[in-house]
Amino acid sequence: MDIVAKFAAAVDAHSGREGAGLDSDTSTPQTRAYRQVAKQQLEALKGEAFAARGPQDQNSEAYWKTESNTWDLVERLYKLRAQALAEAQDDDMSDGDSGQEAVATTDYAAVQELMGRSNLLAEYMEVKRWLEETAPEFQAVETRKGYLFYTRRNIARSGARDSRIVTEADPDATSRQRRELAPEDAEYSAGLVRTLYEYVRRGRVSSAIDLCVESDEAWRAATLKGSLVWRDPVLEPSDIPGTRPPHTAGNINRALWKHACAALAADEANDMFERALYAALSGRIDEVALVCEGWDDHLWAHVNALIEARVDRTILDSALLYTPAQTAALGHVPSRYMPARDLSQVIDALACHDSPALRYAAAEPFRRLQSAIIVDKFPAYLGEYAEHLRATESTDADVNLLRVVVHIALLLRRLGFALPLGAVADVLERYIDLLASNNRHLVAVYVAHLPPSRQTEAYALFLRGVDDPLPVRMQLLVLAETHGLDVDAIAKLTAQLVLDKHSDSRLPAAAAYALAEPIERTSDAESEQICAIEWITAFPRLYCYALVEICNLARRFLLCGRTNAAAKLFNSLPDDFVQPEWIVKARLDDTSAASHSPGSSANGPPPAPIGALPEATSHVHEYIQMLSLCDAYHYYSTWAETMCKRPTNPASQLSARMQAQCLEWKERAVQTTDHATLMFRSRLIDIDWLSPQSLCIAVSSPSDNSQTSRLEELARLRELYIPETVFRLHSILFDSRDILPQNLKRSLDLAQLVADESLGIYHQLAKPTMAHPLGRLTAFLGLMRRSAFEILRIQQLSQPDKPPLLADSTLPASVGRRAIA
Repeated sequence: MDIVAKFAAAVDAHSGREGAGLDSDTSTPQTRAYRQVAKQQLEALKGEAFAARGPQDQNSEAYWKTESNTWDLVERLYKLRAQALAEAQDDDMSDGDSGQEAVATTDYAAVQELMGRSNLLAEYMEVKRWLEETAPEFQAVETRKGYLFYTRRNIARSGARDSRIVTEADPDATSRQRRELAPEDAEYSAGLVRTLYEYVRRGRVSSAIDLCVESDEAWRAATLKGSLVWRDPVLEPSDIPGTRPPHTAGNINRALWKHACAALAADEANDMFERALYAALSGRIDEVALVCEGWDDHLWAHVNALIEARVDRTILDSALLYTPAQTAALGHVPSRYMPARDLSQVIDALACHDSPALRYAAAEPFRRLQSAIIVDKFPAYLGEYAEHLRATESTDADVNLLRVVVHIALLLRRLGFALPLGAVADVLERYIDLLASNNRHLVAVYVAHLPPSRQTEAYALFLRGVDDPLPVRMQLLVLAETHGLDVDAIAKLTAQLVLDKHSDSRLPAAAAYALAEPIERTSDAESEQICAIEWITAFPRLYCYALVEICNLARRFLLCGRTNAAAKLFNSLPDDFVQPEWIVKARLDDTSAASHSPGSSANGPPPAPIGALPEATSHVHEYIQMLSLCDAYHYYSTWAETMCKRPTNPASQLSARMQAQCLEWKERAVQTTDHATLMFRSRLIDIDWLSPQSLCIAVSSPSDNSQTSRLEELARLRELYIPETVFRLHSILFDSRDILPQNLKRSLDLAQLVADESLGIYHQLAKPTMAHPLGRLTAFLGLMRRSAFEILRIQQLSQPDKPPLLADSTLPASVGRRAIA
């Protein structure tokens, strides 16, 4: 399972609890799952041989460490914030009587009371711990027994003593005598104080104290212990958090100790890391800033100073059982940096720092995200980030950040934190666009978290670009239904989007109109539209809706002469698409129309108004009649192919085997001709194909513009296909006269069919078009003349005693006119 799938699994596992209320433990499993994914990636990179990794892999390792740390930060802070909001809700429901405020007995008790009372300080402490625990690893100095071993050995010498080395082995000897330690001791001391600082930077003050003790520098361990807040287990309440010490611990005069630390840190004669060490312990920024290497170090220095300032003020303002030593007479150690009022000021200061490297680090995408989380401004950050996404295209470097932002937004919304809905939807939709290329099975997981008004459109836009086989596409709809999406609306909109994509293309002019052959391949655009219909035929409950769209698309294909595309459309439909009740209704309509035709009996109830019939009924008729056209034209090709296989030699010259084959062909040709004639007559011409009356459409007052447009399209289809149908029927009858002699007379009888006023076929033949400015009636008369001549020719052959048949060119035109009179 890849990274994206693991994040989606975590979202899916917790999606059911969205908006369920605030709980301090709700964020832990989900954020822990996200962090675990990042840690697994980091560990996988670390496990590879270093020689096999290049700079890009090392950058990936840095990235996954950053993401892992970000999820750690989210878990820490939003667990506190969720707990604080839950407590605030409980306080609103209570009577507000908190009782008398307890008197703090020790510094530790006062600080713990402040921590419980100030949610903001608790967050600052959590940020400080996060910065300490996520600091990079470092190489600690080794433990060495024997305090100033080489310096003391130099002092012990009587005659070969180095005059540059101190003569006394106490901690203040270097500053008092203005001399140096032995080179070996100076080197070790420098490494020791740097290690002590790195321990303090990582919140490991106890490790620093242990190192001092183990290195025989107990005096330095004592200076570090001054940072511990004074506590007395006898005086402290029993319910105070933390492990109770067996005896009194900490510094009862911590303010005095911090003043001494500040003075030591301000002394430029001391080692830089020693100054930073005591500056950090006392809450100063100046000297710590000298050794800070990155954004994290600077932020830690400011957060540490801010916390120390608040702790000092709390201890000073508390009603304690003792009076600490006064430090006013000692003066003030000057400082360039004063503790900020809050972390927002710190973040802004780092973004505008004098150092270009620090400004660049503060502007890095993940640093900006972490800053927004720290100062509790993620909603504002989310709005800016969404605006950035709208203005730019995502790059490879943005993909991971987008993934993190999306999942933080989903987490916070699930916990009940207020977020801008539009921004959440925008970043979600951009992430969905990325998933659509390689992780399509996960799209439904995230679309389900969009606002309901945007879910259908988002998933339909995604499905519009899917051109896989039908089973794959249907599986995507099943996934949508599994995640609670409205699959009916999605299927409809998906089909509509694809069809609308091609709706702007203009229909061909009548002059360029040409019928496609049945074996001709459909274009890519036609195939795409046919596949679009499959979205709405996926569920039987959408068949009625699909019927209308199928008729619309089939009309469009037929208007372009693409009978092959229309046939492919009909053949792509499910076997059970035509519902039995549709057929029953269509037959009832046909029976009703027949019983109340002008030639029928006047008895019986009057017909129902056509306009009162359901719209779906007219589309059932339209579907059947357009399908009949496609079937008839396809069968015409079958008939033509059969006729082309007619034996060329006379039957008398054929062998017995060939004569048998000839008879077989004739039998097959007769069957094919009869069936083709039946299809063209009974399923097209005799039913007045696509006329408003045959479709049960009221033409007096169309209900809307779409109905008007439909009627116009139907009228044009009649103009295009009724003449073509008549011409093809004549071809079937005339060309089969050798095997079915009676068909010759039937071909001439088409004149009566065309002249039938009830069908009005002659109107379609006489109507001028761009392809036929004078109409096609003249061409039809030519066919009738041809049939008439053939009849006369046959009569002449059967009656040789009569005068010879005149040439076609000399035959009077009145013969043709009489033939169709």
